[in-house]
Amino acid sequence: MSGALALAIMVVAWSVLQPIWSGVTGKAEEEVVWVDSSTREALIEVADRFLETDSDRVGNYVLASDRPDLNPRVFCHEEFVEVRRKGSDLLLGIVAACEELARSGTLLVGGSGYRTSLLLTVESADGRLAVRQVKEPLDGDLNTPSVREMFSFWGAPRALRLEATGSDMHDVVREAACEVFGLPSDTDVTYTLDLKSLPTPGS
Repeated sequence: MSGALALAIMVVAWSVLQPIWSGVTGKAEEEVVWVDSSTREALIEVADRFLETDSDRVGNYVLASDRPDLNPRVFCHEEFVEVRRKGSDLLLGIVAACEELARSGTLLVGGSGYRTSLLLTVESADGRLAVRQVKEPLDGDLNTPSVREMFSFWGAPRALRLEATGSDMHDVVREAACEVFGLPSDTDVTYTLDLKSLPTPGS
């Protein structure tokens, strides 16, 4: 093998193996603000509650639509990326892993789910935080173009890294669901196209 060919192969291999966040920077220009741990926890809590319960988001999920009798719930886990200020509102950048789950007998049944970067507009009214808007990536290419627009210079690579490597976030989600549903913590999620075959609770 010639030296030139070997070098070309090495360059191609290096480019393929580079993580998707390598060299990526965000474009959002709002001021990134530092928040203390209690504020961060409060922001994550309001985001978690919104993502798990907002009817416009969860009302059309698979189990909610096809097997509402299973009383499915949405469980989420969020990783903090950054906070920016826009006027009187805060822009909360997170990566969220959410799964729609239900118990059917001894099964932990899975429906809709995702792991993605999100930008939440959070307002404070009468001393209470509330999510007013959620922006999601709109494109392919591993979400990179949208994430660059949604996050700051340093926030974008962190968000992309969490998207790509955050599979353990789903473990946290499923453990929380098992605890709520009274199932062993190591219960695997069961996915089926034949949802009608699942027994009705109490039957």
